[in-house]
Amino acid sequence: MALKEGSASTTDVEAATQTMIVNLTKQRKEIDEITNSLSMADLEDILLKEIDEDVKNAFKKKTKKVEEYVCNYDNHEEAFGNNHDTIFVKGFDCSLSRDDIKSSLEKHFGSCGEISRVFVPFECKTGSPLGYAFIDLRNDAKKALTLDGSYMGSLKLEVVMANSRTESVRYPNFSGCGRCSLNLKKRNYAEFSRTGGGCLTPRTPELDGMFAEDALHFF
Repeated sequence: MALKEGSASTTDVEAATQTMIVNLTKQRKEIDEITNSLSMADLEDILLKEIDEDVKNAFKKKTKKVEEYVCNYDNHEEAFGNNHDTIFVKGFDCSLSRDDIKSSLEKHFGSCGEISRVFVPFECKTGSPLGYAFIDLRNDAKKALTLDGSYMGSLKLEVVMANSRTESVRYPNFSGCGRCSLNLKKRNYAEFSRTGGGCLTPRTPELDGMFAEDALHFF
């Protein structure tokens, strides 16, 4: 049976196959020569490097990059410092950084006495302030209430006792992060141990009425 025009003849195929075999044989001899020239220690070193590289590549594929951010509750002393004398402040410029807001509040309320704590709650992954803050004074906390309606810059502030506000025990429209629940559990365990099983969050008639139709989420 005649071969079609343009197709390789049997002789050409055989010649190409023979050439490939010769080249492979030559390469095999070269590999054997290199291998024979290496000591067992060299071979082990090469093998270990290859294994190490394979492990590293596999680890890179399986390991996800850890997202770095600050959780709102990472600083327990600040985040869980609310008490019966804590002041709630709202109305300041939320476009500022948390540090700038804190500094401005410390300056604005400095005339009311020594400030022991200023906490500006924020969204964990963005760092954006939630729009309110909590302030503790060492002496007469209620003196700060006289600044209700005062202006910080061009904005009017709302200043009330924190225990009259929902935000003192939970943050409305707060997304949080994966570490929030862990921080809350750690804090609750610490408070449970410290108080010998007492109430984790001080309750007031105002709060009881506020959450009458909703489940309480004690911090």
